[in-house]
Amino acid sequence: MSIGSSSARQGLTARRFPNILFGTMKTLGRLVTVLVLLCVVTSVGAQEVLSNDSVIAMKKAGLSEAVILAKIRSSQAKFDTSTQALVGLKQAGLSDPIIEAMVSHSGSGSGVSAPPTATAPRGTGVAAAPQGRETIYHVRGDQYVELMPAIASVETNFQVFTAKSELVLKGRKASYRVDNRQPVFVSVWAPNEVPLVKLKPGDKHDDRNLKFSSGAFMPYGGSQKTGVRNEDIIEVESERDPRGFYRLKPKEPLKAGEYGFVLTHGFGGSGGKIYDFGVE
Repeated sequence: MSIGSSSARQGLTARRFPNILFGTMKTLGRLVTVLVLLCVVTSVGAQEVLSNDSVIAMKKAGLSEAVILAKIRSSQAKFDTSTQALVGLKQAGLSDPIIEAMVSHSGSGSGVSAPPTATAPRGTGVAAAPQGRETIYHVRGDQYVELMPAIASVETNFQVFTAKSELVLKGRKASYRVDNRQPVFVSVWAPNEVPLVKLKPGDKHDDRNLKFSSGAFMPYGGSQKTGVRNEDIIEVESERDPRGFYRLKPKEPLKAGEYGFVLTHGFGGSGGKIYDFGVE
């Protein structure tokens, strides 16, 4: 009796085995599918964080300065900007504008986003800039694009009894371009502190220029004028909100060319900042 029962159990097991195996494989297949989907979702949700090595890799790959700057401005980043690291970046062949963009990067998110809105009143459309951070934003739809300052050098040309100085920026064109002829900007400075100017492309060099001072020197006296000339300043409409931010807009449509906001009180004998952009 016990032998017969054992044979019956063995026969039953043999018949059920394919079904059990098929069910197990289906369960494993579902688990694998779920794991793959989780990996895909995690990869899509994770945002790339740029590092010094990332920027050096883009440079070695032959990407242009404009492309690298655009990537820095639109990405999260965690840059090492210690003195030793900056020296390493320069030795790796990175240009000064790229290094300046890395130093100026907030590291907290995309460069194409609204500034923090925690203290901004509803409906103003202008958010508070990070504490201790002075900058200018281009208002593009519902986004705020931070302009990275270009460092300009001061070049002085001396001739007989005369001298003139110009602010010089590297490159004949700014890396940041706008297609709106009357772009709107948000500034922490008043218009007289950061006048909007038209920059002149260099005649012989790959640069942009702005006359900054001139003077005549006679044996017994002379005169010297320093500052942005009135003929180079673009008039803007200015509106100040209750928190002190300035909304700036050119009074007349801009012609295609190179422009910038000159931070006048930042210029000394060696240079200063210009928040530059180009109009297509």
